Amino acid sequence: MRNLYNKNLLIFLWTHFVVWFVVPLMRKSLPMDSVEAITWGRYCDFGTNKHPPLSGFPAEWFYQLFGQAGIYLLNQILVLIGFIFIYKLAKCFLSEGKAVLSVMLLEGVIYYGFSAQEYNVNVVSLALWPLTAYYFLQALNKNTMSAWILTGLFAGMNMLNKYVGGIELLCMALYLFFTPEGRAQFKKVGPYITFVIFLAVIAPHVWWLYQHDFYSFEYLMGRTGNGAQTLWSKIWAHFFYPVKFLGSQILFTLMTILLFYLSYRRGEKEANYLTKDKKQFLFYMGVLPVFLFAAVALVSGSKLKSMWGFPTMYMLGIILFAYFPYKLSDINFRKTVKSVYVAMSLFVIAALSVIVFNKSEKINFPYQKFAQDMSYAWKLHTDKPLKYVGGEIWYIANLSIFAEEQPKTVPSMRPELAPWFDKEDILKSGALVVFPNKNSYMNLKSIYPNMSEPSEYKLEFKNRIGKLKTKTIYYGFFEPITEVNHE
Repeated sequence: MRNLYNKNLLIFLWTHFVVWFVVPLMRKSLPMDSVEAITWGRYCDFGTNKHPPLSGFPAEWFYQLFGQAGIYLLNQILVLIGFIFIYKLAKCFLSEGKAVLSVMLLEGVIYYGFSAQEYNVNVVSLALWPLTAYYFLQALNKNTMSAWILTGLFAGMNMLNKYVGGIELLCMALYLFFTPEGRAQFKKVGPYITFVIFLAVIAPHVWWLYQHDFYSFEYLMGRTGNGAQTLWSKIWAHFFYPVKFLGSQILFTLMTILLFYLSYRRGEKEANYLTKDKKQFLFYMGVLPVFLFAAVALVSGSKLKSMWGFPTMYMLGIILFAYFPYKLSDINFRKTVKSVYVAMSLFVIAALSVIVFNKSEKINFPYQKFAQDMSYAWKLHTDKPLKYVGGEIWYIANLSIFAEEQPKTVPSMRPELAPWFDKEDILKSGALVVFPNKNSYMNLKSIYPNMSEPSEYKLEFKNRIGKLKTKTIYYGFFEPITEVNHE
């Protein structure tokens, strides 16, 4: 019996890994978040203009080791780590068969396959949330120093990956303060060790934020702004955005819920034998996170991105089995496994359809020709080395990675958004500037009169079935300033 479950888990992990590694290889270009992460890992230190710095380092390492395929490989390694620790978590609450299915059913969650093709901070969180939760549970149950230390380490890494990782940390704190089992931990040294380790991990980034006026929070605030103008629209935002966020999470997990329901229908119902403390842990660490996100929108009226729910569904399978118990027969197990692969096939078909038929620039970007043409334009303009590229991040990140000179990126040609570079060197060296529209370029030119007039570049790209699309973008030159004003 155990061999049946373990065999199916191993086959699933291997199949998921291979399938979702191969599918995005059909793309003609790396996803936008991926190229941006590579540039962060290449040039940033303890912070970026958007997120904490953690996601950039492995992106750059894997790209250097394995090329573009390394980014897709990294995606699936992170998902695999998440699956393994979800399984380890599940075994603390469920029987072996249900623990296996609690992992496999996550194939129906869009975040673990279709959306995990694009490396970004959300994919990293698919590994870090289960890791943190698992070692937190081990610390609570076994009170070993190693478990408390690892809890602090992964909690710190979670915050170094994305600020909204703080939601999981808040859930851990609420569990400690509002449950008898949690409050009992304060009599032990473990939680304080965890807190010290956590602070040590995030300290370099906190210091970096202090040195740079906490400006990466500007991006976070910009992503949550609702744009409401009238009083009624502002009031409406407090109700609309949390409902929209919760609705999107239901939509993105609907396949998993359906697969579980079909299995549940076939099984003989049984009583729930979970102890109170186990139910409390599942509630605080598995149910509460998504509602805390919605609560933020309810209180503030902020617009939440649906994809912020990426890591909150890691316990969905465990929670479904825990709250709706039934007897799992071998026949039912096998049927559920088959339905998981049907779901995987449907998502693969959807993903391949997008890659093959979509004419999107982000999927079919001719990065090599673009990089060669822009480098040539620079050489025609000046004999100075191309050290910096500024403008729209999509274009300049591709230039940074694929141009022969590997220039450094200055987002929007605003040196304050690239504080890891010397502002004076940027101004003295000049830069190639690229924007997707003329207005953006001219707005920048009104600030920097030393910029050249924009030139047009006809960007041509084809999808996999040969449909051609043309787009005009604008480029020009930020002329070097020989003397920098220090006022």
